[in-house]
Amino acid sequence: MFRILGRPLRACDGCTRRELLQIGGAGALGLSLSQLGAAQAQNSAASSDRRARGRAHACILVYLFGGPSQLDTFDLKPDAPAHFRGEFRPIATNVPGIRICEHLPRLARQADKYCLLRGMWHEHPRHGWGLYYMLTGRRHNRPDLDAPPTPDDHPGLGALVNRLKPARPDVPTAVTLPRWNRFLDLPNDYAGEKAGFLGSAFDPWLVRADASGLTFRLDELALPADVPPARLDQRRDLLSSLDRGLAQFGERGQVHDALHARAYRLLSGRAVRRAFDLSEEPLPMRDRYGPHPFGQGLLLARRLVEAGTTLVQVNWHNDGSDVKSPFWDTHQDNFNTLRNQLLPPVDVGLSALLIDLTERGLLDSTLVLVMGEFGRTPRIGQVIMNAATSGSGRDHWPHAYTVLAAGAGMPAGALYGATDDKAAYVVDGPVSPPDLQATVLHLLGLDPVTVIHDRQGRPHFASEGQVVRGLVGS
Repeated sequence: MFRILGRPLRACDGCTRRELLQIGGAGALGLSLSQLGAAQAQNSAASSDRRARGRAHACILVYLFGGPSQLDTFDLKPDAPAHFRGEFRPIATNVPGIRICEHLPRLARQADKYCLLRGMWHEHPRHGWGLYYMLTGRRHNRPDLDAPPTPDDHPGLGALVNRLKPARPDVPTAVTLPRWNRFLDLPNDYAGEKAGFLGSAFDPWLVRADASGLTFRLDELALPADVPPARLDQRRDLLSSLDRGLAQFGERGQVHDALHARAYRLLSGRAVRRAFDLSEEPLPMRDRYGPHPFGQGLLLARRLVEAGTTLVQVNWHNDGSDVKSPFWDTHQDNFNTLRNQLLPPVDVGLSALLIDLTERGLLDSTLVLVMGEFGRTPRIGQVIMNAATSGSGRDHWPHAYTVLAAGAGMPAGALYGATDDKAAYVVDGPVSPPDLQATVLHLLGLDPVTVIHDRQGRPHFASEGQVVRGLVGS
């Protein structure tokens, strides 16, 4: 927005004159005016294909916490020595030339609907750092620490969408379910999933599962027994009076007010409450997704997308696994754990989601991403981070891993990128977490070089990555 002796004018880059002046003096903070101009020029060229930008109306992000093994899921190396290739064998899919793990037969029959990004990589083998990098597109400043969330973090993808996407009054813009990511023996969630310096008003809504993991609740939407809907307006008026008193506390009061306003909008509408009610789904559909928390979480994600939610992040549930080798962090007994516990629900749930979205005409406008924070060591039993890694396990490996991407115009029935003969390093089509993040924002119609500000007023791009042209078309 430039002001030249008259009314404000907004430039096509979306920045205000004040932002430009701030950026011009921000060289010491890593964002200069020349960097802004170069980034915006590059992004303008990347955004020239209007068919690609904004064609995703929604995104379902599936996060397999712990780090799935690329060698045992989507990038098998059957010709590698046995102590690299492991026990699993590849099977043909319905796309010639693409083979995936034998324990994913349903997904093999849906390969014409997705793209495998086999060139994902970064440099740090630690869960918290990798999760933060995958979801914020930024390197955490404490690579030695699995850091808990702080108010100075960069925002996660859901929070960015909350901040940049126009909100609908009756549905949440971004939802995370059924838990924030953390290991069961740690006291804190990991940094990277919440709003950080944008403020807690932009946190995704957390939707928890009940004890069975098969139904879900949004605590903020539960009306107390003594508050029938007719009294909701009276309660809102009372909260408004209280919030006017909180306003004297500045930003804290504003956040409090924003959260109450959002909760009221959701409470007063039926769309979101109906979306959470899985009992409205026919039993055959619930069975198709699988009688397990992962499948039912994906079904809820589809219902939220239908209701108008923009981004739903489905995290791996509390599956009761051993804390020495929890979730997808298969330091011990890698093959039995994958074969018996992890791969079957993924195969059932993800294949059902892809079929369901296709049958409802939603896949063309819904981006589906399946990811973890890194891959696993090519050599079985190789110790990188955790000395508890046994001869039957795989340790952390960030140098090569796979992300599954489907819908919203992503290349279907395709491979993007390649690794060497042991799935150890990327040899073609490398994609970094910032580039993946920029591509997701682009597909959602959000400009990656939109300027946001931290709590000190310092400017930052929404993403430091570059849109991957090979994934969005030219």
